[in-house]
Amino acid sequence: MAGVEDVYRSEFRQRVLAGRPRSLLEVGCGSGTFLRPLRNDVLRLAGVDPDADAVDALAMEGFEASVASAESLPFRDGAFDVVAFSYVPHHCADWAGALREAMRVARHSVEILDIWFDESVPDQVVARDFDRWCKVIDRRGGMVHGEALSPGQLIAPALSSGGIAYDYACRRLHASWPVAEMEATARVRLAEAGHDPALEADLARLLEAARRDGISEEGCVQMTIEIGG
Repeated sequence: MAGVEDVYRSEFRQRVLAGRPRSLLEVGCGSGTFLRPLRNDVLRLAGVDPDADAVDALAMEGFEASVASAESLPFRDGAFDVVAFSYVPHHCADWAGALREAMRVARHSVEILDIWFDESVPDQVVARDFDRWCKVIDRRGGMVHGEALSPGQLIAPALSSGGIAYDYACRRLHASWPVAEMEATARVRLAEAGHDPALEADLARLLEAARRDGISEEGCVQMTIEIGG
């Protein structure tokens, strides 16, 4: 699935750069996958993440990096032209709080990239259900890993704010995922979960659906919220 995701990330970077920001903060920067390719395009790049090891590694590369949660950003109002979330909203414990903080810190816009499933297509319904199955295992391990948010759910916390405009695009490059690969991935995840009988039963149903309807790679939603729009 990495190839399709790389395309979405590249498109998102171009969307962000279209506004020619001079400063940008990424919330949930992780290892710097989104930030690193922007070094020659944005004067000030910063990132925050709750993972201290990831932050330290980015700081060693010369990035402005801080340990912080999405819901409490250590910056003044309007500190950055753009605040970006790249595959982060479904990892936020409090998306409404995270978006409000991003809008406080952003001078011009908040840019969002996240997963999206076209639920009108059978193989995407299977992909969505398999994504949910995997996330049950992740949450048991302590990860914050929530449902994919619809465009409406992503923008909802901002709608009470005056003076904003927003647009979004749901993008999907159709690429089937071989059922054998899906099953191999699932077996690894089952081992992580200790071969839970309930998870095994759910997986059997998912595999039956995948053999009947297929399974395909997820799409994405790309959204721009303009501050003072």
